[in-house]
Amino acid sequence: MAEISEELAALRQSWPMPSHPRPITIIGCGGIVRDAHLPAYRKAGLPVAGVFDVNRATADALAADFAVPKVHTTLDEALAACGTEGVFDLALPPVVLFDTVRQLPEGSVALVQKPLGPDGAAAREIVAALDERRVTAATNFQLRFTPSMMAIEDAVRKGLFGEVVDVDVHLAVYMPWELWSFIPKMPAVELPLHSIHYLDWIRGLLGEPASIYAKAVKHPRYPDQADARASIILDYGDRVRCALSLNHTYDKGPRHVDATIRVEGTKGAAHLTVGYLIDYLRPVPEKLEICFEGQEWTELPLTGERVPDSFAHVQANLQRFAAGEDDRLVTDVHDSMRTMFLVDAGLESSRRGGVVPES
Repeated sequence: MAEISEELAALRQSWPMPSHPRPITIIGCGGIVRDAHLPAYRKAGLPVAGVFDVNRATADALAADFAVPKVHTTLDEALAACGTEGVFDLALPPVVLFDTVRQLPEGSVALVQKPLGPDGAAAREIVAALDERRVTAATNFQLRFTPSMMAIEDAVRKGLFGEVVDVDVHLAVYMPWELWSFIPKMPAVELPLHSIHYLDWIRGLLGEPASIYAKAVKHPRYPDQADARASIILDYGDRVRCALSLNHTYDKGPRHVDATIRVEGTKGAAHLTVGYLIDYLRPVPEKLEICFEGQEWTELPLTGERVPDSFAHVQANLQRFAAGEDDRLVTDVHDSMRTMFLVDAGLESSRRGGVVPES
């Protein structure tokens, strides 16, 4: 590998923290909060003022483990305590988001867990409710804020890769879907829970696709699950190939496991090994390699990982935007609604099927 050039070393990998961090009130204390939100906020020095969950024992255990000063006994109490001075972190299932956002204080600030409701229609209603209450709101699409992805996007924006002509996401990994009891009840799984992150990131990188082609399929290991794997093509015209091959059921041992993302341009490229998907239960660090004119393939040392760092970055952008320190809210709920519409279109494409050749 070549030495790191100045251009490579200067690529953005982090988000500045707010000058005056707002206290965070977390609504919902599920696994993602324990594994990602609270470790991220603790590492970044973002204060958590309180938590609330309909299961009091879950909230008590979480507060004890992370030294959260207050466990609220009711949602109303949590809403009043946070008010418009803090930030609501709504780590809630999609089906209860609408009822919750309708109760947020007018003029408050909120981070909403993805997906933004069960589907695009629900997302539209949620965003309308947030607008009605003048809530400054972002969606927790953290993939855009992962250090590796920020570096890739920065390289694209600076023109290091030239014209982007190929974006490829390829997975052959084992995802333990059985860990989540709610999954068999869902009408669709892969696109709205997993690929939604890639679709949102690609929208941020390339803009809106003209259309989407998708096929989600089952696996015999999960007979009651709507789907477990997917193939997706995004149409960006005749100069860009954008494809996602997503096999979450590969269980033939570590040999030939693959979790890679590649962005290729006319002058350079990036190749990312997505370490946290290589083994979901025992993740390994990501590995980002970049080349461009004047720079041979070089591994760029990463300053952090998706978990926990990206969760702090998305919160930081929201707080800085609310304070006037950032001029752009990257995962604004209005933009996230477009990602929800893209997921809906992918599911419709999967239902319709392909063109049948003449017999």
